[in-house]
Amino acid sequence: MSFDLEEALRRYPLPEGVEDVVMNRGTIAKALGVSENIITKYLEQGMPVLSKGSNGQAYEFLPSECFAWKMHRDAELADRRAAGDRAAAQMSLMFRNDDEDEASTGPVLTAEQIIKESQADYQRNKAAEQRRELVRAARVREAFEDMLIVVRTQIVSLVDFAEMEFGLSPAQVRTMQSRCDGALVQMRQEFSQVCPGEVQHLTRHVPLDGEAGEASGG
Repeated sequence: MSFDLEEALRRYPLPEGVEDVVMNRGTIAKALGVSENIITKYLEQGMPVLSKGSNGQAYEFLPSECFAWKMHRDAELADRRAAGDRAAAQMSLMFRNDDEDEASTGPVLTAEQIIKESQADYQRNKAAEQRRELVRAARVREAFEDMLIVVRTQIVSLVDFAEMEFGLSPAQVRTMQSRCDGALVQMRQEFSQVCPGEVQHLTRHVPLDGEAGEASGG
């Protein structure tokens, strides 16, 4: 994703009244309305950072830069999805003329008619999306990925929390660990059937073949 920070700052300034003060990971996550896990994901994608944390020092961010980057990122993703939708619609309509069943029962569309129909379909879909009657599959998948990060983090930390909070015995810790790992295995298997390759956030040190009882805690 090409990104010009100065251009993005000019195009996407902070909303009026928002102070551009240095923030840490937690506060910038709150400002952008995401979790700290998502901030890590954004950093991997190139979100600007004022100072990288090291030797006990916290990461530092400027809200203006992060806001401009996210707005640029969201706009670019939307443009890519719109272009993909238009191309898919045009290709789908093109193939109508190759369908023998349809060709024998209806008129053959001209190239101009195909283009006009695809544009009309795109505009209808765009309007439905703005009314929130239609949601892009990519956005749904992205939302699921973000939620999976949160779910996995909570499940992984649940055993340690319960051990400290309730004074569990080693046997009880192992039992709870096995149950939590089993839940991760089951979720991973279910999502693998629906979205192959999109369930990396559910992995722990857990095998796929139902061997949750052998997974070690950590």
